[in-house]
Amino acid sequence: MKNLSLLFYILITINFVACKDKQTLKVAGSETMNSMMLFLGTEYEKTNSNVRVTVEGGGSEAGIDRLRKGEIDMAVSSRDLNQAEFDDLRKTGNLEKVRLAYDGVALVVNPKNPVAKLNLVQTSDIFSGKIKNWKEVGGSDAPIAIVIRNDKSGTQDYFQNHILKRKDLGSDEYTKFKSNVFSPNAKIVKDNAEMAKFIQDNPNSIGYMGMGSALVDHKDKIKALDYARNPKDPYVAPSVRNVYDRKYRLARELFMIYKTDQGDKIDAFVTFLTSEQGQVAVLQSGYLRASLPEVEVSAEPVK
Repeated sequence: MKNLSLLFYILITINFVACKDKQTLKVAGSETMNSMMLFLGTEYEKTNSNVRVTVEGGGSEAGIDRLRKGEIDMAVSSRDLNQAEFDDLRKTGNLEKVRLAYDGVALVVNPKNPVAKLNLVQTSDIFSGKIKNWKEVGGSDAPIAIVIRNDKSGTQDYFQNHILKRKDLGSDEYTKFKSNVFSPNAKIVKDNAEMAKFIQDNPNSIGYMGMGSALVDHKDKIKALDYARNPKDPYVAPSVRNVYDRKYRLARELFMIYKTDQGDKIDAFVTFLTSEQGQVAVLQSGYLRASLPEVEVSAEPVK
């Protein structure tokens, strides 16, 4: 009994010391990047057992705000910083912004929806409420239910400017439609999981989310549509290969933002993320790595 008690004490002590020595690295922000960062954190921990990487969503804006307040070590964002955010962050320390990956934005519907493709103008008219019935774009005679992200989402910001306000069609179109707003009937959700669930439960719904999230995390609940910028262009499916080949025209950069004076643990993690090992892991998680000239698009995303 004495020996058992001693062994138990030794095990508890070892566990306490191990937990005490382990550093926590906190990452938060973009819902689009959430699954990728969880995967990258797990891969990093495999060779850095003294670090525990925690990942939370909340949206790009929320992550940037939490970094400014000093609540996290790194913010991840599916959009670039605006000038006000950049200035505020610079007041709290030396700032670094690094492009981590690329991701397409997928238009997503219920798997039972017969519509397979949309162009930019059709998409803009749907989300602004001008097109109200699926039969207007070749679908069934059924009202369209729109679902969008909240205003803290980087994907929302990108979609609103490039699609809803038609920025991707040039400055003249953007000037003409820059006052476009989302339909007042659109349902607003906080994250991609809630959006996927809504679309799964509503056969006539349509939304949008990061390609990696759509094709990896929620592939059994939703269907991603082929997309063309102009009606006469080829309609292209969202995929890593098509984003890399610049055939899928609805894509954007994904960023990591951090303070450079917060210790070696952040520097080491950033070094891993931008290394060949880290960039291959980005590809395996269903996203397109940032180092485009060296990209290997044959790697299979991890299920």
